[in-house]
Amino acid sequence: MRHFPFLLLATAIFLAGSVAGAAPAETVVRIIVTNVEQQDGVLLVGAYSSAETWLGATTVATREVPVRGNVRNGAITLELPLAPGSYALSVLQDMNGNRKLDTNFIGIPTEHSGSSNDAPARFSAPKFRDAVVTVGDQPVELRITLN
Repeated sequence: MRHFPFLLLATAIFLAGSVAGAAPAETVVRIIVTNVEQQDGVLLVGAYSSAETWLGATTVATREVPVRGNVRNGAITLELPLAPGSYALSVLQDMNGNRKLDTNFIGIPTEHSGSSNDAPARFSAPKFRDAVVTVGDQPVELRITLN
């Protein structure tokens, strides 16, 4: 019986360490993708946490949504849970299933895409800094227009 206080203290320390090291809760980011004109393909959504990974293969989170059957008034709504932080989001309507943005011979996209903040893509890909949004502990709603 004299080991009971020690076990109680050890359990309290273990539980405190477990809570302190727990991953932050995720926040629901509601994304409304507008200007969905073609009723085919799949929307590929990626969240990026740095300029170095922006529009590359390394994402913080991804989501795929079939276009057919999910378009309402030219828009598709989806949710992506993210931990609080700063992110830039990219959306691609992949029409041929190759999981990349297709371009013509001079590099102009032939598939529709968009970024958070509707970051402009003039003569090049949108800049990470223009697409960054902050996610806190409250739900966020973003509108991304496909171009």
